[in-house]
Amino acid sequence: MKKTYFDRLPGFQFDLLGGFSDRMNHAVFSRKGGYSKPPFDSLNISYSVNDDENDVKKNRAAICSNLKIDPPNLVTARQTHSKNILVVDETFMSQRHKYDEPDNIDGLITRLKGIMLMVKVADCQAILMFDPVKNAIAAVHAGWRGLVQDISGEAINALKEIYGTDPADLIVGISPSLGPCCSFFSNPETELPPDFKPFTDTRKRVDQWAYSIKQIERHGVHEKNIELAGVCTMCGGGGDFYSFRAQRGITGRFGAGILLS
Repeated sequence: MKKTYFDRLPGFQFDLLGGFSDRMNHAVFSRKGGYSKPPFDSLNISYSVNDDENDVKKNRAAICSNLKIDPPNLVTARQTHSKNILVVDETFMSQRHKYDEPDNIDGLITRLKGIMLMVKVADCQAILMFDPVKNAIAAVHAGWRGLVQDISGEAINALKEIYGTDPADLIVGISPSLGPCCSFFSNPETELPPDFKPFTDTRKRVDQWAYSIKQIERHGVHEKNIELAGVCTMCGGGGDFYSFRAQRGITGRFGAGILLS
């Protein structure tokens, strides 16, 4: 993952996904470059953290302006750590107001061009997927509860069923998120299913990065097609990202999105 600028807005891009820039654009935005005031400073894109709604709208407008898309074409959802996937199609777009967020959705898929699918994170993983054969994309929000429910697998299955995706063709990027260095659980043996045990150390830290990669691979995605940012939002990143744990729950959400061009 490399740092870049979308016009004047700082952000990051995955090397693997960047290889398809003629057909698809993507971005992992930092917390910088926006309008929100402390403790949400400054590019918070979430309406659900008690930030000023007008500041959030200006932050989203800045993202749209820098990516040269219309605000109604930025699609987000009210994330609830579910395993629910929304198909963003012509019917959905025709019925949606530009600020509407469908409820109880943690994964978005589409084949529509010019529609940015964006998820909001602050320690959870934002997982971006691109099928260069069927020309389809997905954006997934995956915290530990999402990993338990295999939300990435739900997105892959939806891509297969609706667009005919072969998982072997998928290119996947996993955003900055809570790293194995900081992913402490009080009692992982009871909080998590048994298949997390090989990813848990003696200090009760869980390597959610490695678990997520293995989970995605089990659905047929090649390891060489998965890029992990490898940046911990809690202790790394030089303050570029929001962290729910580091800021004790009072913080914003940074955005990661993908769109077909």
